Amino acid sequence: MRVWMVNLNDVADPFPVFPLGLAYVCDALRAAGHAVSVHDLLVTPGADAFAAALSGFAPEVVGFSLRNIDNVRADAAQSYVGELRAWVERVRTLAPGAKIVFGGAGFSIFAREILSLTGADFGVCGEGERAFPALLEALAGGKAVAAAEGLPGGVLARLANGEIAEGSAPPREETTVPPFDPDSAWVDAYRARGAIFNTQTQRGCPLKCSYCTYPLIEGRTTRPRPPERVVAEMRCWRERGVRYVFLVDSVFNTTPAHLRALGQALTEARLDMEWGCFLRPRGFTADDLAALRGAGLRHIEFGSDSFSDEMLRGYGKSFTYGHIEEASALAEAAGINYAHFLILGGPGETEATLEETFQRARALAGGVFFAFPGVRVYPGTPVWARLRERGLALPDNLLSPFFFVEEGLSAEGLTARLTAEAETDARWVPPDFPARFGAMTARFRRKGIEGPLWEYFPLMRRFS
Repeated sequence: MRVWMVNLNDVADPFPVFPLGLAYVCDALRAAGHAVSVHDLLVTPGADAFAAALSGFAPEVVGFSLRNIDNVRADAAQSYVGELRAWVERVRTLAPGAKIVFGGAGFSIFAREILSLTGADFGVCGEGERAFPALLEALAGGKAVAAAEGLPGGVLARLANGEIAEGSAPPREETTVPPFDPDSAWVDAYRARGAIFNTQTQRGCPLKCSYCTYPLIEGRTTRPRPPERVVAEMRCWRERGVRYVFLVDSVFNTTPAHLRALGQALTEARLDMEWGCFLRPRGFTADDLAALRGAGLRHIEFGSDSFSDEMLRGYGKSFTYGHIEEASALAEAAGINYAHFLILGGPGETEATLEETFQRARALAGGVFFAFPGVRVYPGTPVWARLRERGLALPDNLLSPFFFVEEGLSAEGLTARLTAEAETDARWVPPDFPARFGAMTARFRRKGIEGPLWEYFPLMRRFS
């Protein structure tokens, strides 16, 4: 079948992110024998260009990839779903016979709502490498897929009466990704825009962070990819001129065995690449970090959430501030840049726990602090259940960005507090990071420096 795949994510702030999940699915579709073309709204924006490319390809199926629902900022919330129906209607007008399919991480959280909102025909929840080709096989074979009994696992269909039918959930097996072969022109377009490229080494997350959607999208069982497959994918990036990738696992160090096996494989591969990852601040040693630094690890982003033990318990974390302090010291000693991502004002937050977080931040020797006011509430998460148990009236439609801030606090007040703290400690990156720094980071890009660049933010702030 002729399949036209559309990347809807055109956000380039603070930098473009290559649509890895979409690339994986495209490779799977090609491996199944389908003719695939990609239209990326970040690379080729605008309705006119969209219409011209659509008409030129004449697809039988159009797949929309939705990575994010909103920008996850309580102080300046921006939804990304308002234009979805308009894109679908353009397809209906220009290619009236084409079936329309939605997928992606953002879609998977609100699958039924988005199918109803957009009027699309089908949706693929979770991993699409198997489910999407199975749907196309059914469509190409003329099978009935407008009822639950005809739907492949992981696929939803919008029926004529408006109801949503859902196929049986597919088994979550070992993460199988087709041989990675992204189009070089596609990669070059992102490189020219200073993008971050990425690789996934495992799927699923057994952790119990109260606000997190990873277990809902990928399952609660960790499924690692073979290290040699990950190395082959990173080598593919290197051959296309990419020198830095970010590992987009929910948490890279879910098990020490996985961390060490991949570190050894990367060391032996000698790819001449650097990389970053999300880590939880426990479950590794000084020797582990030294080995990973030798394997190219340049950035660690710790999902610390808070420096208050009381709040860490409330967020469902499996570590304490003592672990955070130790992990920071180990990263400092290994010469690895590190940042702590923090949530302020979540359930149970008080002035005392806030002050504890700020005081303990001052005591840490290094690092960068990204703090965000409020918790984005998603259906099915522990924080959603906890707030309902408290009797709070949550919106019926959480597709519209909804952030919880504990009573007595406000997003505006927390943002002001962050801004004030940043005035005396340049390691704090306030949510409204000044736009003028965009020009400074662009100069780094022109000099060939890759990666997220946040390790330079304190220096930029002091210099400015």
